[in-house]
Amino acid sequence: MSPNGIFQILLYIAVVIALAKPVGAFMAKVFAGERTWLHRVLRPVESAIYKVCGIDPAAEQHWTRYAGSLLAFSAVSLLFTYLILRLQQWFPLNPAGLANVGEHLAWNTAVSFTSNTNWQSYAPESTMSYLTEMIALATHNFFSAAAGIAVAIAVIRGFSRHSTKTLGNFWVDFTRCILYVLLPLSVVAALLLCSQGVIQNLELYAKVTTLEGTVQTIPQGPAASQEAIKMLGTNGGGFFNANSAHPYENPPGLGATGGDDHPLPRWRLHRLPGGTGR
Repeated sequence: MSPNGIFQILLYIAVVIALAKPVGAFMAKVFAGERTWLHRVLRPVESAIYKVCGIDPAAEQHWTRYAGSLLAFSAVSLLFTYLILRLQQWFPLNPAGLANVGEHLAWNTAVSFTSNTNWQSYAPESTMSYLTEMIALATHNFFSAAAGIAVAIAVIRGFSRHSTKTLGNFWVDFTRCILYVLLPLSVVAALLLCSQGVIQNLELYAKVTTLEGTVQTIPQGPAASQEAIKMLGTNGGGFFNANSAHPYENPPGLGATGGDDHPLPRWRLHRLPGGTGR
């Protein structure tokens, strides 16, 4: 292994150790319902969600009801995703005019994303519309991660409370996980990815001429927002078929510029979709 590789591993370990205590303390406050620095902005949103959904944040659940809530949410979100996939050609945000996803692939994908498996047996850029990617798949990257964290929190409560008959409230834990943990981190990560060249748009696919003179179709779409939660939630199912091997999902290092060794495709150095040279 190169010295640079060793340095990156050591840096990663150092960052994880440095963040463990402050992030852990923040999450402990979130799931205990204590005030954090995000409450001024997000507490009204949290309260509105409870009111609209008829959730009593003070009502805790027995483990059977907690598990039942998890399974019920998973079943409903699975069916919702399946329907979106099966009907996508009639929904907006489908600039490539992609057809409905077949029943077997739609079911496989819906089950996979619901269970946090995120097994991808399709080429997203030629199968899934922008709306499908955002409403059906990116949301499940949040949902499955939040559901897993909620269950982990419930298990921790079970060990720490000893004789208690309740483990918290699944709907409260799930909501707080998304609002206070996953969404803020995803916004920051998505903006960072955009700053480094990961695309985030709703444009038509671009047809460009490469330096070799051939015509190439370059997929577009809201990639940065999905990539951020995909990585944070340790999910699979990238926005492009190549997943993280694609330069639009895995940009160059900070401060990198175009050149012969630049990982971005050569068309970008020749002509952008808008016709501007670079």
